[in-house]
Amino acid sequence: MKSNWKIKEKRSDDLIDQLLINREIDLSERETFLNPDWDRDTYDPMQFTRMQEAVERVFFALREGQKITIHGDYDADGVCGSAVLFTTLKELQEKMNVDGVVEAYLPDREKDGYGVAVHTVERLVEEGTGLLITVDCGIANAESFDVAHAQGVDVIVCDHHQMAEHIPEKAILIHPLVPGEAYPNKKLCGTGVAFKLASALLTHGRNEGLDIPVGHEKWLMDLVAIATVTDVMPLLGENRALESFGLKALNKTRRVGLKKIIDVSRSELGKIDTTTIGFRIGPRINAAGRIASAKLAFDALVAKTDAEADKAALELEMLNRKRQQLTQGAYEEARRMVREMEDRFVNVVLSETWAPGIVGLIAGKLVSEFGVPAFALTRVGEQFVGSGRSIGGLHLVEAMRSCGDIFVKAGGHPQACGLTIATMQQVEVFKDGVNAFGQSYFEGELQEPELHIDMELPLETVDWGEHELLDKLQPFGEGNPEPLFVAKRLQVVSADAVGSKGSHLRMSVNPEGGRLWKTIGFGLGDWASKLQMGDLIHIVYKLSVNEWNGSRELQAEVVDLDLAT
Repeated sequence: MKSNWKIKEKRSDDLIDQLLINREIDLSERETFLNPDWDRDTYDPMQFTRMQEAVERVFFALREGQKITIHGDYDADGVCGSAVLFTTLKELQEKMNVDGVVEAYLPDREKDGYGVAVHTVERLVEEGTGLLITVDCGIANAESFDVAHAQGVDVIVCDHHQMAEHIPEKAILIHPLVPGEAYPNKKLCGTGVAFKLASALLTHGRNEGLDIPVGHEKWLMDLVAIATVTDVMPLLGENRALESFGLKALNKTRRVGLKKIIDVSRSELGKIDTTTIGFRIGPRINAAGRIASAKLAFDALVAKTDAEADKAALELEMLNRKRQQLTQGAYEEARRMVREMEDRFVNVVLSETWAPGIVGLIAGKLVSEFGVPAFALTRVGEQFVGSGRSIGGLHLVEAMRSCGDIFVKAGGHPQACGLTIATMQQVEVFKDGVNAFGQSYFEGELQEPELHIDMELPLETVDWGEHELLDKLQPFGEGNPEPLFVAKRLQVVSADAVGSKGSHLRMSVNPEGGRLWKTIGFGLGDWASKLQMGDLIHIVYKLSVNEWNGSRELQAEVVDLDLAT
């Protein structure tokens, strides 16, 4: 078997126990993990230290008819969170029978950059904003909020990114990572934080006598489910409960625009899981902010009519196709750059022709292929803008900080970040600096891509019982990956390249002493010409279900394979 296949140590004969051990989940928490409970596993929003203050400020704005502006981020997390608060505030206005303007502002990636720009605040103040609420941004924008405060505009920050050097003092911070914050879940996404504010607002309204049913906030969970996956938050603890119940809401969503997005993505209500979000729904929402304006995605999520929803969903579909085309060409260029480099502990690539909205995708693809943290940068005006993605535990924000004061902007998460650099000379300083940080972190050992396998699970022992057990581990995602198994010495009965470009591998294999198994290997089409009937192979696989013409059968989704020797 391949040297980069790392099979985890067997610690239990029980399939579920072994998988929980592999995920470092204490077996005493087995039942809690397998059966999330809303009341037990989610936290009261009022545990946020300043939530009461935020709620009172919002209701004051509603009663006084102040203009409320929601400033989101341009990714799916920011867009979904903005939609959560927008729909909540509009509903509260209706229940309270009050007038007032509630609007959302989604920044332009190129013109505004990440975060809340000073020029944006100045314009919003001129346009009459009385209360500014940020979603998935703001913790690094103290200067902007000082400007707002000086003009008599209050600010509520709903964010979750790493703390900036200067924490805003002129804002009400609803943020799990603020020093001294009591809220237990430190891994909420931006939409998760916005949802907590929305939930607290709805509860307050109910307590004030408004006609808001108990549990009404759960209908907002469809967007929390999307954002938690697209922002790669760990699906453990409270996040696991939020995702579990969010998927239920998503599969019954009332949003006409979201239904249209699901339809054009060739997904089906009732069958949406985290994979559907990650590969179909999320990319279409993200495409707007990457290629055009995130406001298009926001408009789709808050659409009121079928006509509005149809128009917005089709625009997102076209943008997503354009994003795919741009990404593919740019990535081929980026991977050639990496192959021509000397061995690096952190890969940094730059092209002045790449669209700013796809550099994060390029960095992510480089990490997947080469197993090394990566940054991708492009030129925007006179500056260089980029994104980073990590692997192996390297903390990207700390890596950037190690380079000194060379950034116009820099921030994000340990695993994903964004940055802006003013000059090419500083880009070179950055390249050397992050590589030195990586060399120190990895102790001088170049990283090789590794495939971490949960256990050996021979196909001849697998039936629907195993599938039902594995199903209890859902939802899968960060911190709880879909289980990977290895099956050894399978005899190849047939092997064909399938798909429009022959990029996928369809095989029939025969385990020793077992029935014939059908398999599919996405992106493994090149193997079809290398395999002959009768060859013995080892495979790494996920257990999946193939549904066709009303029938269902178990199949092995092959992730990697090797000839048996």
